[in-house]
Amino acid sequence: MILKGILYIVLILFSAVLLVVSLIMTALKFNTNGKQALRWLIGFGVSLLVLVFAILMLARGVAGKAKEFVGNIEEFGKEQSERMDSLNNLYTNSKDSLLESASVNYLMTLEPDSIGGRVPEQFYSYLGFRDYYRLPIVWPYSLHCMDSLGDATLYNEANVQQFDVNDNGELSCDVNGIMTFAFTKEYLIGMKVKIENKPKKVYFAYDFKNKSEKIFKNEQELLNYARGKGFDESTELKSCKDYYNGF
Repeated sequence: MILKGILYIVLILFSAVLLVVSLIMTALKFNTNGKQALRWLIGFGVSLLVLVFAILMLARGVAGKAKEFVGNIEEFGKEQSERMDSLNNLYTNSKDSLLESASVNYLMTLEPDSIGGRVPEQFYSYLGFRDYYRLPIVWPYSLHCMDSLGDATLYNEANVQQFDVNDNGELSCDVNGIMTFAFTKEYLIGMKVKIENKPKKVYFAYDFKNKSEKIFKNEQELLNYARGKGFDESTELKSCKDYYNGF
């Protein structure tokens, strides 16, 4: 089509030049040489026909390509629309499946009595995007991981209306670098890494009700404390990755 278009353009230019020349020569020869004037007049007519033909063919080709382009755009738009519908259905199905998972069902049993049954579904179903990971625990708390599931920060999301947007009212609890953890309805326990001169393991327990943190010398001291706060003797500290994969 491109080659044909170039040929038609060349033909249009050539016939246009020939048309002008024929018209001029016809005028010049009209009074001096009737036969030559007639030849140039015929040349003028032929040039005009060729010019009109070339213009029509070029216009036809352009119109055909334009129609094909519009058709491709419409087809692309249709494919994208179908793809978005498919993704929406996939998200809806994934969200519904997630809300029925054992992990979410367990978290729902930990909801405070004062809000039981009124926790937004998105609190449980939104697990982050790309290199941001969100790990819901006991309402209204969740753990947030950036870049990887290596360590997390504890957040209070009681004021959050929409969980999949930035600056949504979440509040940091100033418990950072959480590597492993476990929780009940009242407490979050775990090990976090504190960076000073060099990385240092810190064992902690966070009281959801009083919003306070207690530090321990080692894991055994933490677990002894945890058993007195309702944790099972078989309680193990999970990594952020293992907990996330449980959803």
